[in-house]
Amino acid sequence: MNKKIFSIALLSAGMAFTSVQAQMAKQKDVKLEDLMKHLNELFQKGDDASKVELGKEALAMSQSKNESFVSMAARVYGALEQADKAEAINKTILKKFPKGLQARSEAYEKVFGDENASAEVVEKGYTAWLKQFPAASFDEKDRGIYDQAAASLASLYFKANNAAKAQSYITQLKSSTNYAAYASRVTAGLIKDNNYDAALPILEEIYASSLEASKSSDPKIKNSGAGRAYGSIAPSYAQALVEKGNAEKAVTVMNDFIKSSPYAASSPTNTITLAKAYAKQGKELDAFLSLENFVVKNGKNADIVKEMQPLYNKLNNNKANFDLYFASIEAKAKEAMVSKYKSEMIKKEAPQFTLVNRDGKTVSLSDYKGKVVVLDFWATWCGPCVMSFPGMQAAVNKYKSDKDVEFLFIDTWQREENYKDLVNEFMTKNNYSFHVLFDEMKDRTKATTTAYGVKGIPHKVVIDKEGFIRFESSGGSADVDKVVNEMETKIELARKG
Repeated sequence: MNKKIFSIALLSAGMAFTSVQAQMAKQKDVKLEDLMKHLNELFQKGDDASKVELGKEALAMSQSKNESFVSMAARVYGALEQADKAEAINKTILKKFPKGLQARSEAYEKVFGDENASAEVVEKGYTAWLKQFPAASFDEKDRGIYDQAAASLASLYFKANNAAKAQSYITQLKSSTNYAAYASRVTAGLIKDNNYDAALPILEEIYASSLEASKSSDPKIKNSGAGRAYGSIAPSYAQALVEKGNAEKAVTVMNDFIKSSPYAASSPTNTITLAKAYAKQGKELDAFLSLENFVVKNGKNADIVKEMQPLYNKLNNNKANFDLYFASIEAKAKEAMVSKYKSEMIKKEAPQFTLVNRDGKTVSLSDYKGKVVVLDFWATWCGPCVMSFPGMQAAVNKYKSDKDVEFLFIDTWQREENYKDLVNEFMTKNNYSFHVLFDEMKDRTKATTTAYGVKGIPHKVVIDKEGFIRFESSGGSADVDKVVNEMETKIELARKG
């Protein structure tokens, strides 16, 4: 079963629910958050007794007068692969709650779902929708959709060159606690359309609040909408500043941002924005050194190289060989990366497994004894998994002729009955040449994912020729060069043992 069934975080390892709390949904005044924790623990267990208990909870929730509980019942039945019960509940929700959350959501999609509709047409539909589903009728935690609507209308009117109308919706958003986050979405669209005149004043305002929130010592403020939005606002603000002639401030904004987190510092886009700001100031050497520093720390990146070469030629009056220079920098980067990953190496025996591939053939880890094996645990619904696949395909291509290296992509945590069809369709559509194996989907206690202690996907494991795990890592990256550099370094270190 899928770990992403519920939007609230999974139950922490230290908490537990006793049998006294069975059918929690029937308890008076039970909170949705507590119920979700209970359900998530049952899903984590994945045994037959837990599934029976989940069915009882789903039945109790389906009889609730609370729409959120009824909707949850449908999701639980769906995860239990009882599609008929889930469908039956979903069909009743609109009848039982004609002014509820699902009805509001479906009506919203009808208003905002047509990408070709004009701003005026959407606004007319929005006005009728707002009258039918006034914000005051819903709990405060369920009112985010109204900010989303205002942000969408602001974007539509900016595209229609009606700045006054667009600004009226921006003003409306200012009363929202998530103003910075929604305004950031609007400015992202403006920058994509090169409308820096409209974007800059909005970014000026939300940058200040998001920066302050991101530096707060209060976790609630730091993790608020404004605090989380800082990561998208800062580079957009810097880009707008560069385009509107304030490169000096752009440099300050980007330097502060890059220092704020390893993620910001490892982004080639952020580094390029900083370099362009330096270059606009006439500081080509600073621009070049910022790019060079990125390569040394993160390895080769095609976009970074594209920015470096003309700067190198200009700084050297076209009298030096960029390829020779870059080869030396690449060697330094490789040395630094080897040192980094060597310090992260572990050594523990890899659990054995036997799974079936897309051709229906049985595949065991023992089949690859004497080879370096890379495992990539993934699922079709997993955004970070999909995001990292272009890089993983490049890594597979790099080692396709190496008989001592094998990549195995273990599909896991799929709750769909036809998951094999979905995987085959996904592989064909994207032209991936991955050797896919199917994990145990229904009984998590028997899953290879469980044996490897996987808590989240994507999760990559590098196993050496002797059958020992040497590297484990979670998370994905859209940076193809970064993925290839990391996989190559880990594979070569594992090959040496």
